[in-house]
Amino acid sequence: MIEGANKFQVFEPHSSTLPPLRPYFREFWRRREFSTELSKFSDKAEYLESKLGKVWLVLNPLFLAVVYFLLVTVIQGGRGQSGGFTTLCHILIGLFTFYFAQNTILLGAHSITSGGSLILNQAFPRALLPLSSAISAAKQFLPTIPIYVLIVVIGKLFFNDSSLPGLTISYVVLPLLFLLLVVTSFGLSLLFATMNVYFRDTTKLLTYIMRIWLYASPVLWQPDMLNGWHRVILYLNPLGPILSANSRIWIDGLLPTLSQIIACLFWALFSFVLGAYFFISRERDFAVRI
Repeated sequence: MIEGANKFQVFEPHSSTLPPLRPYFREFWRRREFSTELSKFSDKAEYLESKLGKVWLVLNPLFLAVVYFLLVTVIQGGRGQSGGFTTLCHILIGLFTFYFAQNTILLGAHSITSGGSLILNQAFPRALLPLSSAISAAKQFLPTIPIYVLIVVIGKLFFNDSSLPGLTISYVVLPLLFLLLVVTSFGLSLLFATMNVYFRDTTKLLTYIMRIWLYASPVLWQPDMLNGWHRVILYLNPLGPILSANSRIWIDGLLPTLSQIIACLFWALFSFVLGAYFFISRERDFAVRI
């Protein structure tokens, strides 16, 4: 119980029911700047602990992409899937995209338990905390895109890799795919943030889940390696359709297929609705559990 100037705010267990959604989302939108400012504060605290700061946002996936590329090349006996440099580009854009989703989910899963003092002392929609994590993840993702474009340009100019496409109409779909990726990742972060309040080992287990998830996603391997009914694996993976569509645009220069677009829309809607329902229906219980 917290004593205010003229009122008391009492925290007590309650049944898991949704509050009135219209006032909730109205307040959520009204206080969205809270998430932005919290994201800025978190980023400053993180970068102050590193001498290279934001440079690591690009160096880390670049180094990992080279390591994974060498690993894939060795496993394949020195044969690329469709050209060595093209394979590297596929792994790189896959890692950039997957790491955005991973950071959104992992940071969001920690956001409630790490924001205990805010939850106990302030009244606000708790979903703003995972939103702040998603904003931080997006700010870490965006600087990698110019680096990737530069690498692709260098590949076409100096490596004469004709398998890499030029500028095509398919690139106009990329903002839509990124929006669907944001919604999917944010919905999953709400789900795991709720689970972490009740089961504190969730984030520890989630680290291993994300590693397995990376290997099961079309990042180290290309989507066209799956044929027939095996392609169902891509659509059972919440990130599979987005990663496949991303690769189809960047690597093949083609528009995503209709099935990829439908699957991306389905996972975005399903993840957000599921995550939002579990989070909002239980967030009034968070102060008691933390």
